[in-house]
Amino acid sequence: MSKHKIRNNKTCLNCGSFVERNHCPNCGQENSESRQSFYHLFTHFVSDYLHYDGSFWKSIKCLFIYPGKLSLEYMKGKRKSYINPFSLYIFISFLAFFIPFLLPDPPTINDEEKNTGNKLTIVNAGRDTTILNDKQLLSVQLDSIYRNSNPEKQLISTDNIIYKTALNVADNMDDKHRQEKAMDFFVSNIPKALFIYMPMFAFMLWLFHNKKRFYYFDSGIFTLHFFSVVLFSFTIGSILVCIANWLDWIWLAALTWIFFICYITFYFFRGSRIFYNEKRWVSNIKSFIQVIINFILILLVLIIYGLFTVVKVYG
Repeated sequence: MSKHKIRNNKTCLNCGSFVERNHCPNCGQENSESRQSFYHLFTHFVSDYLHYDGSFWKSIKCLFIYPGKLSLEYMKGKRKSYINPFSLYIFISFLAFFIPFLLPDPPTINDEEKNTGNKLTIVNAGRDTTILNDKQLLSVQLDSIYRNSNPEKQLISTDNIIYKTALNVADNMDDKHRQEKAMDFFVSNIPKALFIYMPMFAFMLWLFHNKKRFYYFDSGIFTLHFFSVVLFSFTIGSILVCIANWLDWIWLAALTWIFFICYITFYFFRGSRIFYNEKRWVSNIKSFIQVIINFILILLVLIIYGLFTVVKVYG
């Protein structure tokens, strides 16, 4: 039985055919009202994943408990029993970057108590005495260094984006609004950074394994499932760390991230061995080399992305 409100008009909105019952006999579209509430759209979106045949829960169980098995089953042709890898990744991405923004911030100590701020007394020509805190001193030092090293470019120094950004960071390093804006921008755009990096990750997998037995597409399927695990682990970790911060249990937050880093590393090693069906020692050596290479590449991506965030927010 349909959960949507059926239209009294028997003309299909999609193709214009006569609809005798609830669904159009020509195109199959349900003859329901086109204007629906946001709640209905959201629940319909979720129900597409949590549908009656249980493929969502079966996919989730296989994905997290049996590394590499879901990718292997998909490549064997068992695609009706499990959710499409790309759809699963999109859904987990939605959760991974929507839930953290809903988590409440832990209570913080009064800024006046935290920012004692070392002060420096500077005597200006024996007349005025000015008190500078750390960020103001840094700004003065940056300006002095830049001008002394580039005396001929003083007139156009404001056109230098690196110089301007460095001064803005120094002047606004205690600006909580800027800090929150930078953090929000960084976190909200991580999906884009990961999505851009995924083809490179899949290409690395393809290079390290038998190219006659496995296509780039095969490595792409494993990559989608692996990054789904990474994102979901990030989501669960964020929730546990939020709880730990509220309880002021720093040790729990540290243990949480250590656990998930170990889990993701173990998942990659075991999943690669299962999916590519290689001997344990051969697979472990390949996985170890790939972990080092990908760590360096991801670190470079994060550094570049972090600099881009600083320029975007403070520039």
